[in-house]
Amino acid sequence: MSYFGTPMNDSPVIVIQAAEEIAAPAFLAVTADGKVVKEAGVNALGIVTPDCDDKVAAGDDLTVQIKDIGLWLASGEIAVGDELTPDESGKAKKAEDGNFITAIALSAATKADQRVTVQICKAGYAKKN
Repeated sequence: MSYFGTPMNDSPVIVIQAAEEIAAPAFLAVTADGKVVKEAGVNALGIVTPDCDDKVAAGDDLTVQIKDIGLWLASGEIAVGDELTPDESGKAKKAEDGNFITAIALSAATKADQRVTVQICKAGYAKKN
């Protein structure tokens, strides 16, 4: 089988429009409709890249990382290897039973607002025993 051109997007980022004004969107998880995640444990489209402006208005472009290794702002303590999900402010937190796993922590955080290196993996819903 052969393909003409690139059969799929191989870029780790996409550009979407912000649906709302967002202060300091870099390193936060966003939804497909261009809003910062506001409900803990839900599936996020990806994480806003660090080159984003300090503040965006509704309709502005947001560059969102949807795969591969990137940085995510922690909501609290995170250990290497933790399965991560967004909290109610778009920051990374350890996934609990029933949360959607968006990424795996590749570095640790000891407190809120530290940047954590993550592998964005979209691994389905956490099931803790």
